[in-house]
Amino acid sequence: SSARTLRDISFGRVVLNAMANPADWGSIKEVLNAPLLSVPWDSSWISVFFMWLLLPFNLIQGIVAGLVGRLFVCISIGCCCCSGGCCSSMGSVLAGRPLYLAFNWWRYIFAGLTALIANGKSRLSLFMWEWAAFGKERYWWHGEGVWMWSYADCDNVLRSEQSRKPAFGAIKAAIPDLFPTNLLIFLSNAGDNSEWAAIRKAVHHHFLDHGCGTSYQTRVKELPTKIAADWSSPKLKDLSDLTLVQKTVCKCVFYMCFGKWLEEADALIMIGWRTNAAMWILPRLVHRFIFNFGIGKIKTLRERTVAIVEKYELQQAFVSMNGSLDACWQRKPVVTLCDEIMFGIGFAGIGGTCAACESLGCFLQLKIPPESAAKHIQWGEYNTSEKMVAKYKEDPEKYIKETCRLDPPVTSAT
Repeated sequence: SSARTLRDISFGRVVLNAMANPADWGSIKEVLNAPLLSVPWDSSWISVFFMWLLLPFNLIQGIVAGLVGRLFVCISIGCCCCSGGCCSSMGSVLAGRPLYLAFNWWRYIFAGLTALIANGKSRLSLFMWEWAAFGKERYWWHGEGVWMWSYADCDNVLRSEQSRKPAFGAIKAAIPDLFPTNLLIFLSNAGDNSEWAAIRKAVHHHFLDHGCGTSYQTRVKELPTKIAADWSSPKLKDLSDLTLVQKTVCKCVFYMCFGKWLEEADALIMIGWRTNAAMWILPRLVHRFIFNFGIGKIKTLRERTVAIVEKYELQQAFVSMNGSLDACWQRKPVVTLCDEIMFGIGFAGIGGTCAACESLGCFLQLKIPPESAAKHIQWGEYNTSEKMVAKYKEDPEKYIKETCRLDPPVTSAT
């Protein structure tokens, strides 16, 4: 039979996909289980073993450094008593992250976790604390690289051509099991003839400008009617129902890209791109320290996302997109490209938009979002929910932008 039977493990339901996969489609499981790439020695299993063995020692150093700014700077970039920076994460990076310097990462990870908790579990607050610890200068060190804070510097970098590699938040990305190897944000944006430019152009052509027979602007105009059918009597307090908000975002993003309105069960799968957000900021060493629990969840999410593409018979869109690329940039098998594009849609399109909508719902109800830099947010004269709603109605776009400025859905760029 040309039909394929797919079983959704979460919901125990069987879905018949009436369209056979193209011959060159391939297996998403083989993509996810391909050999690991670029694993440094300090993230090896032997390093993990000693990290557990010396856990009390690592914890003590990490907790103290995560609470005392000067010590955090010392274990990050070294100090006068540590010749050559061999006792710092930066020294480890400059040396190629060898096994004999792995102890730097064991304590640095616990220091970062401690500082995160001490700053209200807010990454923005954490980065501001680190910046202050480094003397509030133009640059500071985080993870494996140099960070900057001013709008002018960040804007200049983002507008420039960047030589990139698989990394997220200045941390080497775990590929191909956590992140796709050739994710768009990992590709160098070196001009209009680059692979990065070709992929971006193909995405716009096949999924936005002409995909599904209509432009994405037309599909966006149809969203209010689609949302109303699912959310017939909306109330302000409904924005506190995160599952409802996240499902709605998933359906809207998927419809904008593909012209298909997700079923409830499929939307519940796709919200994993938001609920698993914490998994992507962790380096491979941490994932192995927790026995790849998080990586297992992400692999399952990526597999189920591709299954949804297959269920709605969207394979040909990715086959066509792959065929439109230069031969040197085509993916083999095609499901590799599908995984890369769906990762971008899920990770940024769904995850980032959900975070923004959740913050918006909190602001309208005069609530501080859970992961925000709380002590830096003040309501001023808009001290009632009624005033907030009125201000939103004056100019929704400006209100949303200000919400995202105060509580950014993306707190780092890499």
